[in-house]
Amino acid sequence: MAQYQQGNARPVAQSYARGRVKWFNATKGYGFVTLDEGGDAFCHASALQAVGHGELPQGATITCDLADSERGLQVVAVHDVDISTAEAPRFMRREFNNGGGHDHSAPSGPMSDGRIKFFNDQKGFGFVTPENGAGDVYLHASALRRSGVQMVEPEQRIRFNTRQGNKGVEVDRIELI
Repeated sequence: MAQYQQGNARPVAQSYARGRVKWFNATKGYGFVTLDEGGDAFCHASALQAVGHGELPQGATITCDLADSERGLQVVAVHDVDISTAEAPRFMRREFNNGGGHDHSAPSGPMSDGRIKFFNDQKGFGFVTPENGAGDVYLHASALRRSGVQMVEPEQRIRFNTRQGNKGVEVDRIELI
């Protein structure tokens, strides 16, 4: 007898399957997971929303339910995400039009405390208000990805460092405190 995922007409083919993220593109809203039992499964961003993730770093381990689709297995529910298994990001490349346009191998400044002023997930940027009273600092979504942070909320306390981007000072990395 087939199990059915709540709110989804597809029967669950495998419950609590484990796998590692092969790749995930948050801009496109999908990626693929290599399953521990072999094969790949398509993963749409909507399956991540229930566990509070909008994207997955490469190599992260997930526990999920899978359904058969016309094109193969598809993740229909995510139960757990373990980003501790994710591969370390590569910072030697230059990012233009997606990260402020700076060299990620350049040195960062010292860590400072601050608060998230706002962050727009749809546009992929926001601002941080430093606690030392200095002006607001630009925060791009790429800084969150580099730091392994999935999401931030207004007024959330953070520790951050900055570096010089093409258009001025911007957040390089953040830590939630």
